[in-house]
Amino acid sequence: MLLTGREIWVLIILASLGIDFLVEYPNIIHPVAWTGKIIKAFDDHRLFSGHAGEFVNGMLSVIVAIAVWSSAIYLIHFLPLLPRIAVTIFILKSTFSIGGLVRSVRACETGELEKLRRNTGLIVSRNVENLDMDHLYSAAFESGAENLVDSVISPLFYFALFGLYGAVIFRIVNTADAMIGYRNKKYEFYGKFAARMDDVMNFIPSRLLALIILLLSPKRVISNLKKYRKLKLNGMYSMATMAALFRVRIEKIGYYYVDGPSFPDIGKLKMLERAIYGISYSLFLVFSMVVYFYGAWWS
Repeated sequence: MLLTGREIWVLIILASLGIDFLVEYPNIIHPVAWTGKIIKAFDDHRLFSGHAGEFVNGMLSVIVAIAVWSSAIYLIHFLPLLPRIAVTIFILKSTFSIGGLVRSVRACETGELEKLRRNTGLIVSRNVENLDMDHLYSAAFESGAENLVDSVISPLFYFALFGLYGAVIFRIVNTADAMIGYRNKKYEFYGKFAARMDDVMNFIPSRLLALIILLLSPKRVISNLKKYRKLKLNGMYSMATMAALFRVRIEKIGYYYVDGPSFPDIGKLKMLERAIYGISYSLFLVFSMVVYFYGAWWS
């Protein structure tokens, strides 16, 4: 018997989840890497000068990337059914990364200072050369907590609202923010559009994650949100709530500090791993059930 539309979408969601559990795409075929090449091409060949020109050029890099991928998604509809399903699975998986996020946290679960410093430096933008182990574990914990929104919650949120278009557009904006959304001489104006769009798109998902964690530890989470939520527009809704849940202290020296009994250690990072898996898989499975019973409203 042929699958119904809702059953096909459940298959697509679960298959992409299964691929994510097993493997991460190599850069040579990863759509995020291709997106990065578009953004880098605009960065390397800036069309306009001056602050306004830099802003426009940065904005164009994001808009062109969105136009390219939106056109590709539109063309998928002209493929036969089985290739269409396969390509949709391939693209959907590229918009989120549960396994990759967990592996990045796991790589920091070491007592060797240089190895910890090297692996932490791969997942945070701060200079880690002079950080002690407490602050390195803190950086890894912060990265895991904050990227739960970027890597899982936001892509799923926009996929739920707008289907594949929504998930892909979020991933493009988030990729652009990671590449050019910095407040420095080179990107202060060029990356402003990407940075602000990323803030806007993460605004609701970051608070949804905080709500989920609030249900697990209401008193401590509310206390941390009252004290620290304004330190970062979106980031503290994941970092401060996770810090409350696991009773840890986190600090980015010179930028922010969230109090707690002690800094994270290897044990707390392992607990964060389990939380990432638990929250992510629960949300995907609940979403799959909703799609199965009520249909894919975006298609």
